[in-house]
Amino acid sequence: MPLPTLALGCLGAFLCGSVPFGLLLVKVAGKGDVREHGSGNIGATNVSRVGGKALGLLTLLLDIAKGFLPVFVAKQLGWGETALSLLALSAVLGHVFTPWLKFQGGKGVATALGVALAFRAGMVLPALGVFIVLLLVFRYVSLGSVLSAVALPLVLAWRGGPPPVLILWAGLSLLVVIKHHENIRRLLKGTESPLWGAKKETAHVEG
Repeated sequence: MPLPTLALGCLGAFLCGSVPFGLLLVKVAGKGDVREHGSGNIGATNVSRVGGKALGLLTLLLDIAKGFLPVFVAKQLGWGETALSLLALSAVLGHVFTPWLKFQGGKGVATALGVALAFRAGMVLPALGVFIVLLLVFRYVSLGSVLSAVALPLVLAWRGGPPPVLILWAGLSLLVVIKHHENIRRLLKGTESPLWGAKKETAHVEG
């Protein structure tokens, strides 16, 4: 593939991923700036706190879609898996470091789910299983989010992904983990808030 075509594709995926749907939806709903409430994050969890569950669900779906779309389109055009993996990473980078918000975005979980669905849908079910089991057992969304992100490249490796593709997906997974560093610190201290039950502190878990 010509390098300019690949570069333009990655730029397009980055810009697609950078659309801050959570911020826009809350503003359109007349509820102000979502960054000024709750955890200050633009992801679906904080949108749910500020604008209600319906708005949070819509944010989740749109954040998934903006990751899915560029990878799906490129896949239909016949792009190879290495190029598709670069697009996937670019879309998640766009969400995490959106230029429209001074490069302060979300944590990338929903967008990572979208790119994985478009890349190899079979990767998603085991990772989703990890998330659900951990959530039901420990009640922490952050723990499920981090370890389900880690599961993606592991599932891909188990299914025979080539080394360049594995490296790119490992980088994507690492990005999601790094964006959850505050949650990881609270988990280690025992101060992270569970999704249900007794609250310890305000949770900071976003997509």
